[in-house]
Amino acid sequence: MHLNTGQWAVIIICAVLIFGYVLGYYSNRMRAEQIYRWLKTGLSSLGEVTLGDKLPGMATGGRLEVNQPDLPLKRVEAVYLLAPRENLLFLLFHLLQGRGDELIVWVNYQAKPEQSIEVARQGDRQFAKRLVDKDKPALSMQEPVRKLQVAVEEKPGALLIGKVKDFLSKYPSSIIRLAIRPEKPHLYLRINLRMMRASKATDLLLALKDLTG
Repeated sequence: MHLNTGQWAVIIICAVLIFGYVLGYYSNRMRAEQIYRWLKTGLSSLGEVTLGDKLPGMATGGRLEVNQPDLPLKRVEAVYLLAPRENLLFLLFHLLQGRGDELIVWVNYQAKPEQSIEVARQGDRQFAKRLVDKDKPALSMQEPVRKLQVAVEEKPGALLIGKVKDFLSKYPSSIIRLAIRPEKPHLYLRINLRMMRASKATDLLLALKDLTG
């Protein structure tokens, strides 16, 4: 059977996509197992860890919860999301957006935080939107911590911003976004997993536990 150049091109592209899918699938499977162990060890320092609901759609990763953590925590939920390595085109688009493997943590404390604080990298649209939101407490820009923008609700005598800056200085390259608010969830944290996994998850989560204490 004689194939022309176009047909050979289609066959080669399909072969590359199939090989990429298989390689990406097993790569993400191994990563997911490693991250699961890393994260569960950290969450276990806060209380009993349970599996959360399955992630929606085609997302690769997992969800873990601590529903009765030690004081001053009330609830902790963590989701790890892996880049779509199974699909080379989706992976390329993902990387062009500056995204990779990520960890998202939601924390509820027994008592609401004393002030609102927002942290983000340059160009974050949610951060910019929050600064002009008239329905929430006004925020004032602070000196950045490395490349992280920081905005805070001014309250005389409040100590939380000092603790947050100390926390940011420990993980300046890993943190993508951090929000602390009086409404639940009290804390939202988004982290670059590739940068973060050089550190212990236990240290990170215990730092979050002590953040508003």
